[in-house]
Amino acid sequence: MAARMSKTPLSILCFGDSLTAGYPAGQPYAAKLKEKLEDAFRDHLFSCVEYEVDGVPGDLVTRGSYIDRMRANWKREPYDWTIVLGGTNDLGWDRPTSDIITGLERTWEIPLSKGGKVLALTIPDTKSRLYNLKERRDAVNKAIKEYKKPFFFSFDLNSALPYHDMAPEDRAKYWEMDGVHLSAAGYDLMGEKVAEELIRIMKLADAQETEISSIASDPRQRKAIEDMIFEEERGNPRLLSQGYIIVRKSDLD
Repeated sequence: MAARMSKTPLSILCFGDSLTAGYPAGQPYAAKLKEKLEDAFRDHLFSCVEYEVDGVPGDLVTRGSYIDRMRANWKREPYDWTIVLGGTNDLGWDRPTSDIITGLERTWEIPLSKGGKVLALTIPDTKSRLYNLKERRDAVNKAIKEYKKPFFFSFDLNSALPYHDMAPEDRAKYWEMDGVHLSAAGYDLMGEKVAEELIRIMKLADAQETEISSIASDPRQRKAIEDMIFEEERGNPRLLSQGYIIVRKSDLD
């Protein structure tokens, strides 16, 4: 593992609207994301985590500066990972779901076309149940989760941060009174949830790049890891769409 100390920093762009900016708490989820990633990969894979937060409250995927901001970020410098969140404001302005999906896909394509990896977050729950908001949000989130391209991953933030299914005491702790934005504790929780998913993805990728015999001497262990990697590469939806399974040596004994 000592050779990994020479690795360069892991660079992450956290991109989106007010929920990315950490509004109104002034505490972006990126700070907790950095903390959790560095704890998980201390002295391993990379030297440290460097992040940029580009979140503009009120911005829409379907119009405004959203896509132009992504282009501008990637003109300045490349990132290892781009974490994208958007669509809450578009739903509030009753923009067509097809336009929201198209806007998100155009946004994802910018880092993907330049060799970056994308983690797209689904649109989280809100207090409002007016009109057909839930049905429209579900339609966009379904498209996010079903999108398939190399180096594209999605994380269901909507399920990870439920508003209506959250215990009342937790709702008061993690959400602002408007039921749209998060409190400081809520943004920390968001950072933890996003970090957990990114850690799973990165650990699986690291396992695929590691000589299996160096981490599993027992033939049964090697076979279990080989099967896991084969299933992931084949596109088993239990692994790719529903999350990643990390095999620990203790689980195989």
